[in-house]
Amino acid sequence: MGTVLFNPTNEELKAQHQGVDVIIPAYPAKGHMVEVDDRRARHILNILGPRGLTTLIYGDEGDKKEKKAKSGVERNKVFKRKQVVDFNQLNLSNKHSNKDYLYPGKQLKEYADEIGIKLEEPYSVPDEGREKVSALMDEVKTKDTTIKNQGKQLGELQKQVSGLSSQLASLLEMMKQPEKAEPVVELSKEQKEAGEYLEEVVKFRSLNKAQFTAWMKRNWDEIPTYPVEIQAEVKERHDNLFKKPFPESKPE
Repeated sequence: MGTVLFNPTNEELKAQHQGVDVIIPAYPAKGHMVEVDDRRARHILNILGPRGLTTLIYGDEGDKKEKKAKSGVERNKVFKRKQVVDFNQLNLSNKHSNKDYLYPGKQLKEYADEIGIKLEEPYSVPDEGREKVSALMDEVKTKDTTIKNQGKQLGELQKQVSGLSSQLASLLEMMKQPEKAEPVVELSKEQKEAGEYLEEVVKFRSLNKAQFTAWMKRNWDEIPTYPVEIQAEVKERHDNLFKKPFPESKPE
């Protein structure tokens, strides 16, 4: 006897068991309920349960089915919110640690739009005004040096330097208004802990076989809750190290 997997969410859910892909389309598309054997169902629920996947049993119709659907949708929203919040917290932590900005994938952008949370923007924007001032100052210095070395062209070059100096003075005048200092964002205790947690998560990227195996045992129950991009990296790292598919059960 099998188990009916029920996907009440608005996104397609997909998992693999023993080399077989199981795809449950988004509700209410045809096929959003799929019957599989009990062992495969337990494995898939362990992976996709936090994203909203649930089960139906005989008699789950009407209000019972609606109640399970509502619960699955709420879990799906919590999962999406966590992906976006974790991404933002990691980038805030990276910003304060002077680390590179992480760019969100297409799916994460869709999650952010759906739940209404703004993704962290890249840390710095080029200051075009200062770049122009710097370029003009370099050009003034070059022209001034040329004037000193080429007496025959003194008159013409002086006119050029005068014009450039006027442009520079105008730009500096425009920039006299004091800049508003960017407020220092103090991380809360929860954000600091989240940043430390996420830094621990991504340690697998530089581990060797033995270290990776120990890390995988230590974090086995947490891996299914990681951001989808991180889960994909974990599996890719495992495949590269061991040249075989990611295990279905916790390594001994």
